[in-house]
Amino acid sequence: MRALRSAAVDGLRVLRGGWVAVTAGALASGLASCGRSEARAGVDAIDHRPIGNASTDCSGHAVCADGFSIDAVPQRGCVAGAPCTIALQLVARGDFHINDEYPYRYSADEEPGVRFDGTDRAGRNVFSKPAGDWQKTSAKSGEMNVRFTPTEKGRKAITGTFKLSVCSAETCLLEQRQVSVSFIAD
Repeated sequence: MRALRSAAVDGLRVLRGGWVAVTAGALASGLASCGRSEARAGVDAIDHRPIGNASTDCSGHAVCADGFSIDAVPQRGCVAGAPCTIALQLVARGDFHINDEYPYRYSADEEPGVRFDGTDRAGRNVFSKPAGDWQKTSAKSGEMNVRFTPTEKGRKAITGTFKLSVCSAETCLLEQRQVSVSFIAD
């Protein structure tokens, strides 16, 4: 397995930590050699989970992986009945940088006592780059703002799926990660 970690096999590349990535050349040639429905099926079939033990010591982050970390920062002083924000802060690590072409998106799960205030066409619980919720803050970082209004006092947790991408000179990682954050509404 160790020998495969740096090898490229038929356009698949196993990266440090066991992540599998598809090289741009392999993706382009694969898409060029098949019909539209076959190309879509191939993209949907890619498994982005780590192979083997991909543990990374970076405690304190909501999500941490080879190539990136995510912090979920709730607004201080959140009050029931008033608008609040959670900032999902993406930081590219090592040789990786933010993928300017990717349509970043966070889909929050419904939570009792929370009304989401998103403006994405997909629904009030969806926050995205096209809706203006994503801002690139530097070449290696960006932030997704999740807007909501707590409808009752107490401790709440917001959980959802963050779709993101970071790139290096060799490859781009396309990720979908569960991100949760707790807050207290006074």
